[in-house]
Amino acid sequence: MSTPVSDAPASDFGLETPRRRPWRVLAVVLVVALVAVGVYLRRRPAAKPIQYVTAAVTVGDVQETVETSGTVQPMVQVQVGSQVSGRIARVLVDFNHRVHTGQVLAEIDPTPFRASVAQARAQVLSAQAQLQRAQANARLAQTNLRRAEDLRQRGLNAATDVDTARGANEVGVADIAVARAAIASAQAALVRSQTDLNNTRIVAPIDGVVIQRSIDEGQTVAASFQAPVLFVLAQDLSRMRIIANVDEADIARLRERLVAEARVDAFPGEVFRGEVTEVRFGSTTTSGVVTYPTVVVVENPALKLRPGMTATVTVTSARHTGVTRVPNAALRYLPGAFSSANDGGVPGASGPRRTVGPDGVRHGTVHLLRNGRPTPVDVVVGIIDETLTEVTAPGVTAGVQVVTDEIELNPARPATPGTPGGRSPR
Repeated sequence: MSTPVSDAPASDFGLETPRRRPWRVLAVVLVVALVAVGVYLRRRPAAKPIQYVTAAVTVGDVQETVETSGTVQPMVQVQVGSQVSGRIARVLVDFNHRVHTGQVLAEIDPTPFRASVAQARAQVLSAQAQLQRAQANARLAQTNLRRAEDLRQRGLNAATDVDTARGANEVGVADIAVARAAIASAQAALVRSQTDLNNTRIVAPIDGVVIQRSIDEGQTVAASFQAPVLFVLAQDLSRMRIIANVDEADIARLRERLVAEARVDAFPGEVFRGEVTEVRFGSTTTSGVVTYPTVVVVENPALKLRPGMTATVTVTSARHTGVTRVPNAALRYLPGAFSSANDGGVPGASGPRRTVGPDGVRHGTVHLLRNGRPTPVDVVVGIIDETLTEVTAPGVTAGVQVVTDEIELNPARPATPGTPGGRSPR
């Protein structure tokens, strides 16, 4: 028995048609999305207020300096050595003794050198005697030659007798020349021996102070290959020079006659004033770092500076007076990532940001605080010292506030003394 098929619509039996089902699904998705957005907005932390640290633009002096270190040395330093070898018989000076030009500092045992002088004199006398003998033989040979020629003219001897006499005469003349050469050689040896004897007395070549002594009595010195250094003399300690090694990045800012100051650890707080006298072209490379020796002469009237001390040298390379200046931090500042003034900004760099334009002028950016927000302003950067930078730009005048840092306030956390909101500046 067949079941009758009803013609009533499907909705009458509680079923949906395929055409209405997509709209219901879309409505459910929209409701879920709106709920998710609401939950996110409720849970998102509220933007915290930002406090900007500012400083006033000032007018004053800016001094650019180059700082380096070097070794203190005397203006003139002479190493006194020995030209002969031997045993030190006497040492007549010690450390810190003042000496004068020609003063005997030490003496090498002269006994063997006196013997050499006596031997050289004997050689001279022997050579002179040989000359006298050669001259006598030459006179005899000349007489025999005249006699042989006279007998030959009378036919009383052979031609060979004349030739023999003539040869003996020429040999006599040559013997005289040899004897004279021997005398010259002996005299040269005598001068050399006498010079060696004189060199046994070590004398001061300049007026100065003994700052180093390397020998004692009884010690043997050997000067076979090179002259050993026995003393070091400093001519004048009232003016000293510092050989400073300046980095290649700073060498372009140095020139002669610049004012310099030196400080040493032995006298903290005391400044020794001087000037740059020489900037050398030759470079020195140490561990890949290229430096250039620079000579700084400083006054030392109280003799406080001593050879070998390590000095910190500060050279004033430029000084501008009455210029507009801002703190160096103002050129380093960039709005932070949490700042509303710069959506997704980049934190500040470690050094002043500046670029060099096509005209060779350095440019940078400072931020002025306007309407509670930092506003960037391009400036022309001049010289820079340890804390301040010279700048030039319209609107950047004395008294204007520039942003140097920013602080994110956190009311829920107690403030640290000196830092509002419990967050330290970046």
